[in-house]
Amino acid sequence: MPTGQRALVDKYQIVKNELETNSSSIPFHIESYVSKNASHVDIYSVIKYSFDSVQNEFLVPTNWCEILLPHTNVRACTYNKLDDTWLLNVYNVDKHSDSLEKAYQMKFEYRVSKLQSRYFDILLAAREGPSSTKNHEFELEAIPVDKGNTLIHLRYSYRYSPWTYLLMKLLGGSKTGFSVTGMDSAGNPVYVDGLRGSVERNVVCFYIAILAYLETSKDFDERAFEKRIAQWYDLAGRLNKQLIEMKKEEYLMYKLQDHDNQKRLQKNLKRDK
Repeated sequence: MPTGQRALVDKYQIVKNELETNSSSIPFHIESYVSKNASHVDIYSVIKYSFDSVQNEFLVPTNWCEILLPHTNVRACTYNKLDDTWLLNVYNVDKHSDSLEKAYQMKFEYRVSKLQSRYFDILLAAREGPSSTKNHEFELEAIPVDKGNTLIHLRYSYRYSPWTYLLMKLLGGSKTGFSVTGMDSAGNPVYVDGLRGSVERNVVCFYIAILAYLETSKDFDERAFEKRIAQWYDLAGRLNKQLIEMKKEEYLMYKLQDHDNQKRLQKNLKRDK
């Protein structure tokens, strides 16, 4: 797939009408594929924030742990700078109820791939992931649409062996995704499920985490994180069929505990230097 500012401008022209006429309370365009060797999801959306404000938030590597933590399957995230490279350690779990001790530590390298006056491209890359997956890439690129709106493209992809693919299909469970595969007898959309549904759901959870972060990025009081996770849950509630697995009180309880653990891990990391 072509990348860069020109490619993103061209893609916007293709999805613009869909985004403008989408009746969803959180309009976005999603594309995905799952094969025996790789999974890949792309999300395109126009968000109501200026390009400068979006760029200023996401070009700060340490902000990313606060961005990612509201995801239900992230137990914690710590950051560290090694020479000139920022590293993020993301504690990932299979189920939202799994403890921090059961988390797989995904070691992402933060890179600014391109930085131009009207375009930026950020990549988080991890060589290894859970269940023998590899080459995880979390990419965010953006261009201004007008003075107060920005087009973002969120991409998540990873690779695996055919044997791992089979295990994920057999043991990984099934989630309802967002791509429409047809209509039922009542005229309602039928959404993709299975492994493809699961990977779509995972990336949409990250997309909503980005929205929740931007909505609360100017809150600096001690309850800022609590506001952020409440915002995440409320946004997820608009996509209830795919995203809601627990009551709000339970989700907030988990995430407040996660935030305390994250602060403890980060503090210990600094102390060990």
